[in-house]
Amino acid sequence: MKNTLPILLLLFIFASFNNLSAQEDIKNSEDHPLLTRYPGSYIASYEKIKFREYNLAHGPITGYRQIKDTKKVAGQLYRITYIVDQPVEKLSIGEVYQDYKQAIKKAGITLLGDGLFSDRNVKKEIGGGSWIGIALKDNGFPQGSKATLLFAGTSSSGGTFSIIGKVNSKTGTTYVAIYGERHSKSKVVYHVDIIEEKNAETGKVFADANYIKKEIDEMGMVTIYGINFDFDSAKIREDSKPTLDEIAKFLKDNPSIKIYVVGHTDMKGSLSYNLTLSKNRAKAIVDALVKTYKIDASRLEEGGVGPLSPKSTNESEDGRYLNRRVELVKKI
Repeated sequence: MKNTLPILLLLFIFASFNNLSAQEDIKNSEDHPLLTRYPGSYIASYEKIKFREYNLAHGPITGYRQIKDTKKVAGQLYRITYIVDQPVEKLSIGEVYQDYKQAIKKAGITLLGDGLFSDRNVKKEIGGGSWIGIALKDNGFPQGSKATLLFAGTSSSGGTFSIIGKVNSKTGTTYVAIYGERHSKSKVVYHVDIIEEKNAETGKVFADANYIKKEIDEMGMVTIYGINFDFDSAKIREDSKPTLDEIAKFLKDNPSIKIYVVGHTDMKGSLSYNLTLSKNRAKAIVDALVKTYKIDASRLEEGGVGPLSPKSTNESEDGRYLNRRVELVKKI
């Protein structure tokens, strides 16, 4: 019995050390059901966004900070950043890449593009260090997100990869984008974006004040659906009030921010007509914010670009719906 206490104490200390050194998933996070994680990974950052647009790059860099083969998609977005605390002697970046390539195949996902580079690099091909930075520049992360580790590998880091794919099902198309790097000699970081494609639900407000602030902070702009107009008119419909309420709340909560209100249309009708219509609709929004919500007019400026900056195809009603929108752009 004399030796029991020291043994129990030793076991307690050993267990406590293991618990302190073990990394756990952040609270309220989970794997997406389409793809599980690499063994030994933990979730360091997690977002589930009901509706967001996403620029899906699937080709090499073709110009200065530009990838020509980029598809604009929209839907429910899952953003999961994983970390594997394994030294380079025990885990190569290629092992994580190959494991996900096999998982992609098993899940029936069609590969749109992929690439692996085992050493530190600034390659412009899919999966290269420079490529990852360009591919993600329009899909910003919240401040403090662990996903930003992808852009900050240490001098001892080595190797990057990316895998881009899509899968079709009865419920729609889902896109997968995986970006990874050997962040340091002791750590692999990889990030998974999964976009379940769908249109914004008509009549629902996605742009609440918190969402607007988040997008403005991260992207410098936010796309707004939910402001509706009479046909071929700049008259705002009554069902737009919930969205206008949220825009006004954002502006009142952030009195130092000034914005451009930019109107967009689909391609039905002539260019000159749609340019005028989009600007008139933007002006109607500015007028409503000033007159109804008492927002200082000096903080707002309207503009209209008609069909010149589409978010989707104009050859289907679903695509035209995504193109008929308003964007709030932060003025610097």
